[in-house]
Amino acid sequence: MNPDFLKIIHARHSCRAFLAEEVPRAMLEQILLAAAQAPSSTNMQPWEVSIFLGSAKSRLDQALTAAFEEGRGSNPDLHAYLEEWVEPYKSRRFGCGVSLYNAVGIDRQDKAARREQSKKNFNAFGAPVAMVFYQDDFLKPGSILDMGFFLQNLMLAAQALGLGTCPEASLVAWPEILHQSFGIPEGKRFLTGLALGFPDLQAPVNQYRTAREPLGSFARFVTD
Repeated sequence: MNPDFLKIIHARHSCRAFLAEEVPRAMLEQILLAAAQAPSSTNMQPWEVSIFLGSAKSRLDQALTAAFEEGRGSNPDLHAYLEEWVEPYKSRRFGCGVSLYNAVGIDRQDKAARREQSKKNFNAFGAPVAMVFYQDDFLKPGSILDMGFFLQNLMLAAQALGLGTCPEASLVAWPEILHQSFGIPEGKRFLTGLALGFPDLQAPVNQYRTAREPLGSFARFVTD
């Protein structure tokens, strides 16, 4: 057993403030190749990713932020939010939000400040790299699991190299922007985005961690 790898797993968290330092291309290629070691059904490897850097990243920031400020209704290909929140998910989601706003000093009743914090999602929290993950839309739902393996590999590889990441559905909230403005062909199903860069370790927003449930709440050992 490699205890250092377990430390990497436990150290990974959603980073929401980044340094302006660029990530070397060789480092990006290294983590993408590590991600591609993920397992997939019959070795289909059903993952695709666009990596936005430099001026392309700036254009993506501007397009997504404008859509948010205009109040344009989002229509993501994949939904994670429930239409009606029930327990235990309701309390976990609420706790996550409370921890975030406490970390950045925003009162829960301050709607303007909360909106400004939400807007940061759409420029990938200032990260120098934004990634968008997608698959052919005719694939079966099981292929989404394969993408999950790929994405987790990528985040852990990034953590091992001193990078921070934050998976973000916000970056794929408007599929039409990605199709029309960035050349991603039709017939692709967008799954999530990812902010990536060197973390700003001094930023208050990077000081908090979300809680994890105890083992007994999600694991059942079957022995008979």
